Amino acid sequence: MKVFISHSSIDKKFVRTLKDCLNENGIETFFDEDQLDLGDNLVVKLERALNETSHLVIILSPASITSKWVKYELKKAIDNHKTGVTQKIIPIKYRECEIPSEINDLLYHDLTSEVVLPIDEEKVKFISKGFEPFLLKLVRAIKSTSNSFNDIEKQEIIKAIKSAEKDIEKDNESVHRGHYEIIGYSNRESKIKYGNKVLLANNALQLEETRPILLPFSLKGKFKVELGERIELISDNKYKSYGYFAGYRSDDLKLVIDKNARDELRLLPSQLLQVEYYLDKKQIYIFSGNKNDPGNSPGFFIIS
Repeated sequence: MKVFISHSSIDKKFVRTLKDCLNENGIETFFDEDQLDLGDNLVVKLERALNETSHLVIILSPASITSKWVKYELKKAIDNHKTGVTQKIIPIKYRECEIPSEINDLLYHDLTSEVVLPIDEEKVKFISKGFEPFLLKLVRAIKSTSNSFNDIEKQEIIKAIKSAEKDIEKDNESVHRGHYEIIGYSNRESKIKYGNKVLLANNALQLEETRPILLPFSLKGKFKVELGERIELISDNKYKSYGYFAGYRSDDLKLVIDKNARDELRLLPSQLLQVEYYLDKKQIYIFSGNKNDPGNSPGFFIIS
């Protein structure tokens, strides 16, 4: 796992302290003063670093939200998050400021009321009690999502994105492409919880019929679907199934499909698959990558 720390140079003392804390917990970081040298092409170096890191931690302050480099890093990370290269974007509000509109739906940690002292010219020390609980949450948040993609998978995703850039540019207003991990519910209680949400919106169903589906957070506000709407599922091997929309996952790029539906689609658990969301048609194509199954045409599910 590797974390890119996006920040303004004004907040460098805090960032050095945070970097040391993350490194002590086995989390590698990209920190500009460690990795950038004289003569480096900043855009090339930053893009490469963002493609190679699994998380973006963005330090929010009056200086950072107006920094053109922080804006560039955030935009690139959001693009990478849509395709699975960046697993998580974690905002940290270090000084009182407005939250950028691009991430105002994300949970952030507020350190603005914490008290710090300068250790020297390089770093700060927190003397209030809020920093240690914050660090514990941050380390757990990073480590809990650090294993979704290995380096080879990330490079394959980046390669696929670059090869499809012309097509994406042509239809990027109506098509959302990405690689998603297809998973199920971790326990029966979680499945029942979302199934009951479907029932509240669609009382014509029985609980066992709901097969709740959770879409990736990156589609929130883009993919127009109402709670309880039926979703017809078809994979590229032409197997069919269905489910009902139950909400969005909060923080990552996993697509949750009920086990019965996954079985009917012949999908293995925790598969990383290419998915194309046709936003205007409300269709989603799932490419299973299973060469042994019959059929080669793209699969899709339609929201009726």
